[in-house]
This record gives sequence, structure tokens and C-alpha cells, in this order.
Amino acid sequence: MGKAGRVEQAVPNSAPATRSSRCRCGAVVEKVVNGKCVSVLFLAVSGFLSAFFLLLHLRASGDIPDDPGILAEIEAGFILSVPHSQVASQAGMLEKEIYTQIGVPNSTVSVSMRPYIYTDTTYVKFGVLPDPRNTSMSTKSINALRASLIKLTLHQLNLSLTPSVFGDTFCLEILGFPGGITVLLPRNASHADSRQPLFNITLNSTIHEIRGFLEEMKTELGSTLEQRRDEELYVELTNMNGSTVATPVTVQVSISSIDHSIYLGTYRLKQLAKIITEWSARNLGLNTSIFGKIMDLTLSPLLQTFVPPCAPSLSPTSMPSLFWPPISEHPKTYPYREISCPPLVKIQNETT
Repeated sequence: MGKAGRVEQAVPNSAPATRSSRCRCGAVVEKVVNGKCVSVLFLAVSGFLSAFFLLLHLRASGDIPDDPGILAEIEAGFILSVPHSQVASQAGMLEKEIYTQIGVPNSTVSVSMRPYIYTDTTYVKFGVLPDPRNTSMSTKSINALRASLIKLTLHQLNLSLTPSVFGDTFCLEILGFPGGITVLLPRNASHADSRQPLFNITLNSTIHEIRGFLEEMKTELGSTLEQRRDEELYVELTNMNGSTVATPVTVQVSISSIDHSIYLGTYRLKQLAKIITEWSARNLGLNTSIFGKIMDLTLSPLLQTFVPPCAPSLSPTSMPSLFWPPISEHPKTYPYREISCPPLVKIQNETT
């Protein structure tokens, strides 16, 4: 009995030993898990810090700043007459100087730079974004910004940067603008308010390209339309995605009397409707090697009333007619692309 009692008393003592063993095992597992967590956390933090400081370095060097092509719908680009190595570290300064001249309330400017195709030149692409980013700019600000960029494109406004750092600026072009852009040429039109729209044509060209051949276009259209001495011809160029270097472009052709108090008479309007109808199959006299073939032609509502019922179809192709006036529905931005810059080429040729 005594031995049995001692055995019975020994049984309860095994429970603390078991719990102690489990505690030691749990402590070992906890140390292993904690060690792995700390290692993973350390690696994650190290990776984040490395990436963060790498981005800071690239941002400071000007190689990979905020990409305006990703962040902004409003974009433009121009050429600097200095090597990329000279301005690569001046992205912040460049952003401030651009904003000073064209900035609008609740906006900020982001730039990227890269060497360009011409000797010792840099291509600058900049975007205008809302500030803060999750807000939007007012309609008034957007319209003011659009007007400023168009004036810069037409050289009615100069982008003046610190010359000792950035040199001279050349060939600013708009790459993307929500709502589209429209450029009236000639830009110094004195009787533009009294012009009477005649028709729209769509060309597989760009505003930048047509501006380079504006006089040829006006001469050829003037000849086709039998332009009179007391008339002035205007072309209004529209890209519905808001780019001066992307196709297509809609050309609205208008005529105004030099005596802007006099509008085109009924006889002249009938004559123009007849001429345009007859010449629609002949590209309106435009040189196809320069302007390509007209993709679509639409008479203005005014001239449509003077088209004879038996007149042939105006559309050279089966493409549907554009709205009058064209409306942008799908804002887009465009990647970096090379554009010609005759003024810069001329200067470089003179110095070599």
C-alpha cells in the first residue's frame, strides 16, 4: 500500500514537467519565428530605402524625373540649345521657371529631359498637373493654359528661361491637351471676326506640318476657290486630341471680306458651293505629295443650303463626316517623338 501511495503521489508531478517542456519548445519556436520576421522586415525596409534613394538620385540627375507622360494629360515639349549633361541636374529649376510663365492656380509642372537628335541639344517634355494631385483645375485655368501654350507654339509668346543655364528654346509643340486645340492661321488675322466658314476637310497630317506649308495651302485653296482681291482666306487647324504633332487634323477654311463690314453675298456663296462640289473629287487642288489625300470633306451649314440637289457626294471616301465643329471626346497623351525644328537646323548650319 505504501509503495502504491508513493506511485500515486508521483503521477501528478509529471504535469509541470510536461508544461515546462512545452514552454521551452514554444520559446524556441517563437525565437525562430521572430528571427525570420525580423529578417524579412529588415530586407523589406532595406529594399524600400534603396529604391527611395535611387529615385532621389535619378530625380536629382534629371534622368528619370516624374514622367509627365504618365502623370499628366496636358503635355508639351521643346528643345534647348545646350547639351543634356549641362541641364540634367536642373530639373527642379526648369520646372519652377516654366511654372512662373505659364502656371495657373492649383497646378504644378513636371519635366523630363533627354539628349536630342541635334548636336548639343536637349529635348524637354513637361506636363502640367493638378496640385494637389487628387483635385482638378478649373475650366478658367484650363482655358488660360491652353491659350498660353498655343501662343507659345505660334511664337506669340516666348518661353524665357535663364540663358546661362538653359540656353535658347526652340520649337515648342503641344503633345496633348484634353478637349482638343484649335489654331487660327494666319495668327495676325485682322478680319478674323467677320470670317464665314465654308467647309471642313480632314487630312492625315499634323498642325506642325501644315504650319510649315501654310502659304502653299492658302495659295492652292485660293486658286481653287477663285479668291478675289477683296477677300482674305483663313485656315483653322484642329486636333481633337490636343496635339500639334499628332494626326489627323481638321482644317476649317473660311473667307472674309477685307472690308469686314461686308459679308459674302448670295451669288458668291452659290459660286463657292458649286466650286467645292466640283473640286471635291480632285482634292480641292491641294498637292497630294505635301498634304496627302483629303480623308473627309463637309460643307458648312451655310453652304449646304446652296448645294444643288443633283450635286455629287462631297466625301472623297466612305469615311463618316465630322461634327461641325469637331469635338474632342477622348483626351489622349502622346509619347516622346522626334519632330523637325527648321529654326534650330538653320542656326546649326550657319555655325558649322
